[in-house]
Amino acid sequence: MNQISQHNMLLVGDSFDHCREQVHKFFDLTSLVVYDCIEAVKAQSFSSLDADFLDRILAAEEHNRRVVRKLINELVQAKIERTEDFLNIEQGYLSKTLHIMTHFLDGFIGVDSYFYNLIDDSHWLPPATARAIRENSHHYWLLHVNCFATTAEEAGFLRF
Repeated sequence: MNQISQHNMLLVGDSFDHCREQVHKFFDLTSLVVYDCIEAVKAQSFSSLDADFLDRILAAEEHNRRVVRKLINELVQAKIERTEDFLNIEQGYLSKTLHIMTHFLDGFIGVDSYFYNLIDDSHWLPPATARAIRENSHHYWLLHVNCFATTAEEAGFLRF
């Protein structure tokens, strides 16, 4: 198996195990991304009882912002600077770049989603959720999730 993605997912739950179950259920039910295996890593996950919990969320959210800025820069380098320019995008790399960027804005999780807020189905931390975390710091978790896919060779092997 090859690791193809990692996510830091914000959840509400009673424990790491409870949140891990929610993550597995989420990926079992979503058709937006399909992984052959997901692994929540306890050593890289944090409870809202940790003093730097909100800072960790903000750092993960900033990772998403860097990805969006990079995607925007790729569009600008291709002379896509105004919404009218979208009409000139041919199917291919640039249309896929725009597609990935809009997923960050519309809340659909993708393999490029580093931080994903499962509470709000968002790539960002809304002020109301940040306030709720500050006011009631129990039961919030940031789970680090590694995601894997089998290669074509391994897929055949694993079926036997």
